[in-house]
Amino acid sequence: MTFDVAIIGAGVAGLSAARELSGARRQICIIEARDRIGGRVLTQHLPDLPLPIELGAEFIHGEADSTFSIVDAAALTACELPDNHWWSRNAQWRLVDFWARIASVQSRIDNLKKDMSFAAFLSSRRNLSRRLRELALGFVEGYHAAHADRISTLALSSADGEQDEGGNKQFRILGGHDSLVEWLRAGLDPGRSEMILGTPVTAVGWRKGSVEIDAGAKKLRARRALITIPIGVWKAAPEQEGTIRFDPPLREKSKAIAKLEVGHVVKIVLRFRERFWDDPAFLRRRVGREARHGMPLNFVHSSDPFVPTWWTTAPVRSPILTGWAGGHAADRLLAEGPEALTSRALDSLSKVFGVRRRTLDSMLAATWTHDWQRDPFSRGAYSYAAVGGGAAHRALARSVESTLFFAGEATSGDETGTVAGAIASGRRAAKEILG
Repeated sequence: MTFDVAIIGAGVAGLSAARELSGARRQICIIEARDRIGGRVLTQHLPDLPLPIELGAEFIHGEADSTFSIVDAAALTACELPDNHWWSRNAQWRLVDFWARIASVQSRIDNLKKDMSFAAFLSSRRNLSRRLRELALGFVEGYHAAHADRISTLALSSADGEQDEGGNKQFRILGGHDSLVEWLRAGLDPGRSEMILGTPVTAVGWRKGSVEIDAGAKKLRARRALITIPIGVWKAAPEQEGTIRFDPPLREKSKAIAKLEVGHVVKIVLRFRERFWDDPAFLRRRVGREARHGMPLNFVHSSDPFVPTWWTTAPVRSPILTGWAGGHAADRLLAEGPEALTSRALDSLSKVFGVRRRTLDSMLAATWTHDWQRDPFSRGAYSYAAVGGGAAHRALARSVESTLFFAGEATSGDETGTVAGAIASGRRAAKEILG
């Protein structure tokens, strides 16, 4: 059988495209290397917790229609997070106007004529305070999962997308991000779609109007193919697990891929026997008079070299804290090995929250994490543009000979690194195929 479209990858981008294509009466096949769908969405449900554990994508950033159209159609509950950010220094916390401070740095980029790394940009701006430098560096290496000495400064400009209305709002799907994935899957026409899991694609042979896919024991034919693999897999060495060989090679794509980088992230979720961070006395000792407002604690930032960012599940009350390290902080953690991760995270939490390590040890009930860097089918978190790579996302998105099409957050120029960007890219690719 020859399919109309073969889709490589059952992440959000691939499923979004599949739903559109099967609804348009195209015969499709989805081939996924993992034994599950969802890609970098990885949700675990526990019966004794009010929220699921999100080891991958967790937040909806902004009010992008691509995501909220699904939230509304699937009758999901998206809860807006309280937008309070604290800076911790010596276990004393200070409330910061986070997005305004970041915008003040971004506005200085708008008139930049020549691209440079963000680290070089910070070094060239002598009039930035130490606190603002720390905050901006933490934002770029944390939020963007980037290495500040590699990421394009021009790509971070306030004029370069991400400034839409509501862009700084953040939401959490209370039923879990996997409910969004399941809605996409449930919309596939069962008579026109075939799902093949646990089957890595190793090679794609193609010519205009014809594609042959080698997936080990399976050989598939299609008129067109949509490739949705993550940037970490695109950049992996040919001999590494999970990579795909194209014949003939995609030389133009290689140029775009060289200008994109793989974000590194370590995310660790800790469950405690009590919510010590919600205790009024705890808050008073750390934030002083700010505590009188009854503001729910959400994000806590610091310059800790290993786990600089922590967040709660506010406004939902649960005994969960999440630690986040991106860029160089993630590299430091990964270099110490998986056995040291929990201990190092608790050390950082002790410093940032001002709680004795032995007290944390006594209250810790469980931990969860997933090593996305060692996962052969992701090889990292999400993409970012390297110096000079401002156009690389869009270059990766361009179809080849009306036969090979491309989607995934790495092909999104204005919603890079987000589930919204992945959804929009899948829908965009489906329109290109149908067009």
